Amino acid sequence: MVRYLWADRYKGFLIVLVVLGHAIQGILGSSCFDNHLWNIVYSFHMPAFMSISGYLNCHGQADTNHVEVANRMSIINRRIRQLIIPFLVWSLILILINPPYHLESFIDVFLYPQIWFLWVLFWITALFYLGDYIAGLIKVKQELIIVILCFLLALIMILGDVRVLGFQFIAFYFLFFSLGYYINKYDKRLSWSTWFLIPLALVWAVLAWFWRMHGVPSFLQGLPLPVSLMEYGYRFITASIAVYVLFGVCRRYLNYPEGKDKMLIYVGQWSLGIYTIHLLLMPFVCDVIMMFDLPNFLKVLFAFIISFFSSLVLVVLLSKNRVTKRIMLGKI
Repeated sequence: MVRYLWADRYKGFLIVLVVLGHAIQGILGSSCFDNHLWNIVYSFHMPAFMSISGYLNCHGQADTNHVEVANRMSIINRRIRQLIIPFLVWSLILILINPPYHLESFIDVFLYPQIWFLWVLFWITALFYLGDYIAGLIKVKQELIIVILCFLLALIMILGDVRVLGFQFIAFYFLFFSLGYYINKYDKRLSWSTWFLIPLALVWAVLAWFWRMHGVPSFLQGLPLPVSLMEYGYRFITASIAVYVLFGVCRRYLNYPEGKDKMLIYVGQWSLGIYTIHLLLMPFVCDVIMMFDLPNFLKVLFAFIISFFSSLVLVVLLSKNRVTKRIMLGKI
């Protein structure tokens, strides 16, 4: 598979934002919901991660209506080794470093996954290719089945508020995985003009400014629509615009040969490992930092720096061994 350096830079930038967001949350606690920087970061960073995964899954399939059966099974098998095995290994480590141990702790690994991105990305990928299989089976366009799946998942989430097995994340981020996939597939039909992207970026900036994790902006309150529908709709529109703009900007301005930004590329290539490891380190780092009488912005800065670079060091060490590289970092 062709390696897109712009995509590695893109993922490197996003994983920095992920660690920063968790540092803010770890230091501020529930007060992070009122932190402007945190809200802006959370308005797009995980949808952007899901969309780049969908984009890269479309590689070599842009001119086909359905994925070949052998390719489909190969992708799922690869994702099990890249995502599910590391998810199980790190979830076990998470349980072991957080005693006491109960049967519920092991059950909750699946019911309420803490290392949710790996778990969710696998099931989103599996669902997408299940939709592709169904489309081929009944002889309809793949896009039709994927749109139906997006609608059904969103409907179940909004009406049923299902929050087990990471379903709330699967339902929401399936939209962005699919968005990234079709941005790649229909790349030549989309507008990537700077004069189109600039107004979109301004629209995103306004929407992100009012974005909140819970509830809807004040200017939407009072509308005769269900709050949950407005909340998810606002999140989806805000993040979708950000994703579209980021693809345009990154492919145009980050698509250059490897240079002095080797570290950013490296961080992007190992972003899943950094994501997983920092989730385990961040609570302990924040607990230690909270013992010091420092301004919150310094606590956040130190939590970010220590967690990020500690995770990076551990990724480097784990990548040196063939076994740990495979089962803990998903590199095959």
